Amino acid sequence: MKKRIFNLPNLLFLLILLCFLLPSKYASEMRSGLKSPLVFGIVLVLIELGFHLGLTKIKKRQSSLDITTFVFIFLLIWEFCVSRLNLLPYIFIPAPENVFYVFLSDWKVILTGFVNSMILIVIGMVLAGASSTILGTLVGWNDRLTKAIYPIAKAISTVPALIYTPYIVLIVPTFRMASLCVIFLSNFWGGFMGSINNTAFVEQKIINAAKILNLSTPTILFKIIIPFNMPRLINALPIQLATALMTLTVAEMLGADSGMGYYVRFSLNFANYTKAIAGIIFIGLVVTVLNSLIDVTKKHYIKWNY
Repeated sequence: MKKRIFNLPNLLFLLILLCFLLPSKYASEMRSGLKSPLVFGIVLVLIELGFHLGLTKIKKRQSSLDITTFVFIFLLIWEFCVSRLNLLPYIFIPAPENVFYVFLSDWKVILTGFVNSMILIVIGMVLAGASSTILGTLVGWNDRLTKAIYPIAKAISTVPALIYTPYIVLIVPTFRMASLCVIFLSNFWGGFMGSINNTAFVEQKIINAAKILNLSTPTILFKIIIPFNMPRLINALPIQLATALMTLTVAEMLGADSGMGYYVRFSLNFANYTKAIAGIIFIGLVVTVLNSLIDVTKKHYIKWNY
């Protein structure tokens, strides 16, 4: 009980709150002034609640302590050096109160962009995941196809999706279709090669047992090999998600009129770094939450591993 109360994250949390009581040079010297600390305070409380929730899990106790410590140290330095002392260039490094206040003032725009981006992400990743898994399994099942197609896929996959993203946005008629193409291509080739390798790594005794039972080839592929490789497919999702978000963000910064990347690009075009930083923080939060959902899904629905 003492460790849950007397620890470094709790001390840092109190220090940040005490900083709110200090006089602010930022508020007195900046024309835009200092926004209400309400939203920033809510963020701090949510982080603190997440920290105490992590302490209830023995395996995650130390990592929760370390992560929260680093986050609070960063926020304390940011609050003290910018909001209180105004030591850093205010144009490029705005006060945390102003940054987090954006989530209150622009919540409709941010929420609309989030929904639009997530629709594209989900559709693109589902199409890429399903097609790469099915086609990769079919190719991996046939040695001749594997030897013919795998080197070509490997060569194509070495080209980063960010290189051809501007070209696809330029030639495809609509931005929505261009975004889906970019997300699809950024995930398809890696998943395709992974499925080929996963099929080759299935233990031969499992396949032999299926053949002894006189199972058809489609049954072996779709009811044995693909389910057997499901843990590997789930493990690859965080990387695929990060890649999809990265390419979509770049695409949105080039030609969209809504979305998380568009919000950052629009803010930067008008030198509104307060909103740009808020948009970047929001994208990082979205990635973190989605990765956590993937971990929860894996623990609840994938009961086997190897």
